[in-house]
Amino acid sequence: MQNTRLRPCVLTAIAAALGCAASGAIAQSSVTIYGTVDAGLQYQNRSAAGGSITEMHSGGISPSIWGLKGAEDLGSGLKANFDLEGHFSSDTGTLTTGPGFSSELFRRQANVGLSGNWGAITLGRQYSPALLGTIGTEARGFKEQFSNLYGWAYNQLPAPGNAMGAGTNPGNDVGVFIGNALQYSNNFGPVWLGVAYSFGETAGSFKRGNELSLGATYTGPVTVGLGYQSTADSGTGETLSRLWSAGVAVPFDAFTGRLNYIGVTNNAPTGQRVSDVKSIGAGLDYKWSPANTATLAGYYSKYESSAHDSSTKSIVLSNDYAFSKRTTLYAQLVYVNAGAVGTADPLESLKTSIVAGGTAPGAKTVLAGVGLKHSF
Repeated sequence: MQNTRLRPCVLTAIAAALGCAASGAIAQSSVTIYGTVDAGLQYQNRSAAGGSITEMHSGGISPSIWGLKGAEDLGSGLKANFDLEGHFSSDTGTLTTGPGFSSELFRRQANVGLSGNWGAITLGRQYSPALLGTIGTEARGFKEQFSNLYGWAYNQLPAPGNAMGAGTNPGNDVGVFIGNALQYSNNFGPVWLGVAYSFGETAGSFKRGNELSLGATYTGPVTVGLGYQSTADSGTGETLSRLWSAGVAVPFDAFTGRLNYIGVTNNAPTGQRVSDVKSIGAGLDYKWSPANTATLAGYYSKYESSAHDSSTKSIVLSNDYAFSKRTTLYAQLVYVNAGAVGTADPLESLKTSIVAGGTAPGAKTVLAGVGLKHSF
């Protein structure tokens, strides 16, 4: 009987002790749930498969993502950090995956690291510093649709079990996300620098399947961005893709002008050259009211190979209306003039495209869309 009376007191004391411990942990660390949902309607008068198409589209200007990130103050300016970030289709609710990858819960980021006044070291899956270094200078800021984000991705496809293009690289996901990676980044005054190395994890070779990514940004009266990235085949160690990017952004009054160049060389696993793609994009933002920003951008992309040459010209007119800092209504109108392609490279039309999935080769295509983006 006495033991029965004591049991609630003991349980209460244990609960109180656990509560105090939890309070202490919360005081030293923080966890944030974040994300973006972007969905809209898109019309295309001529699809790559033939005929017009109207569809509910996920990610008109931003990818639909969700994530968890946190930090713990370790004292003396040292912090432990983590970031887990997934990618989903807002129209269906399904996870999105890269070519050759299975359904990853955290396709975009799954990393942990330490940071301080000396910079940051991050381990795991993370964004390419080459992309981050030049994102502020791309004609449309590498928006999810109708930007050179797709030229960037389609020219860096090698992945595990990849059915598109030749060669495989275990850590590469369309040149945007890097797995098995170790990165150092830091701000040196107005200059940000990021260096990442992805381990190929191939027995007997340090080179096979590796990836190197470098990015730098100068932020001052103007913004200057630089990026370099290379991937090696997991079987032969030969370089599959090598990318260079450089750009500048110049603000003046209510306008911001951007100019960006991307050059990519693709090779077969044997080292034989497959293609060279050179792309230039120029954009002009005009903030014509506190809530409205209009953008006019033009792209010219040239594909060259020993078998065939082609080019694609694109013009994008868009307007973003910000209801608030978190909610944006957008409209986009696009014209694409794609050249005829050869038969040697099945990715030729995609490598010069600013449209997800590409447009019909040798044809003029018009796309129009409206959508809503909300961040939390």
